[in-house]
Amino acid sequence: MEDIIFYFELHQPFRLRPLRMQDKIQPEDVFWEEKNMELFRRISENTYIPATRTFMESGIHSTFSLSGTFIEQALKYSPKTIDVIEDYVKSGLCELMGETYFHSLSSIWDEDEFALQVNDQMKLIRDTFNYIPESFRNTELIYNNRIAEIARNMGFKSIITEGTDDIIKYHNPDYRYLTPSGINLYLRNYPMSDNISFRFSNDRWPGYPLTADKFIKWVAESPGEIMNLFMDYETFGEHQKKESGIFEFVKYLPGYMREYGLKTMNIRDISKYHRPMGNISIEKTISWADTARDLSAWLGNSMQKDAFNRLKSCKNTDKTKIWRYLQTSDLIYYMSMGNPEDFSVHEYFNPYRSPYLAFIYYMFALDILCNK
Repeated sequence: MEDIIFYFELHQPFRLRPLRMQDKIQPEDVFWEEKNMELFRRISENTYIPATRTFMESGIHSTFSLSGTFIEQALKYSPKTIDVIEDYVKSGLCELMGETYFHSLSSIWDEDEFALQVNDQMKLIRDTFNYIPESFRNTELIYNNRIAEIARNMGFKSIITEGTDDIIKYHNPDYRYLTPSGINLYLRNYPMSDNISFRFSNDRWPGYPLTADKFIKWVAESPGEIMNLFMDYETFGEHQKKESGIFEFVKYLPGYMREYGLKTMNIRDISKYHRPMGNISIEKTISWADTARDLSAWLGNSMQKDAFNRLKSCKNTDKTKIWRYLQTSDLIYYMSMGNPEDFSVHEYFNPYRSPYLAFIYYMFALDILCNK
């Protein structure tokens, strides 16, 4: 093992306020302003600001994917968050990726809509950070060969996705690969990523406590050339609290990396140093969500399918941007009931604590939008 790749998702949805059938409001008022502001400011103080400073001060390279809805909320609720990320980008340590502006499922149902949302996100990245991304990640790492082909046609040089169990039976995720359409493909090493994002503070886990020296030793002993550690940025300070020692863990990483001759690298730079180990064709659509790692986190039950189909059918040309906010995948994710292991994660993120309420509020919001 030679290089460590940190990729982080930074995304916040515009959550819907609890709605009632009799509510007579305008479409733009369906969003839960108070809750969105409260959560963004809290997570900024817990994660976005301190984690970014910690990675930058530690000299660690990482790659950020910022949804358009994340940037909008940062500019509105916490401009300091934008300033800190901009400092990290200007330092040369942080790469920014392309993705869909609305963190949507557009890639699986409308290629024109998908391309429009990617272009809108790229424009916002350029306007906000004076930066043009070269690498791409789709919403929740949703991926298949066709999505990779569209990304290549849009000019991206690399794309990332999940190293599912079916894929890693035949392909070690710790190498560079190529897609059938010819761009670089990088697979998340989910066991090693989850050791940080899910297990770090779990005192029942056999690997607890996870110290920087222990983790880097595991990385160094792993066969392969690159360790792809992809995770939600809220791992640092929000999901794994400051009191767990997660920031000290990050601070100690560089010292132990030097001991083992390891270094961090951005996704855009991997191809300069590592040759491809072959092509990987993925026809079935995959993602990094839930244990199934497919689309069932969003389309796994009848409520979700009904909501998704209604969304697709009710584009309101007078309120197109609101319609696109309602495409944000989180809003349908909240309706999932999954298996018990997955449901606890859905419940953690669901602001309503009930998939049924999430469905009701979503359908009411669509009624308000489509009937105006």
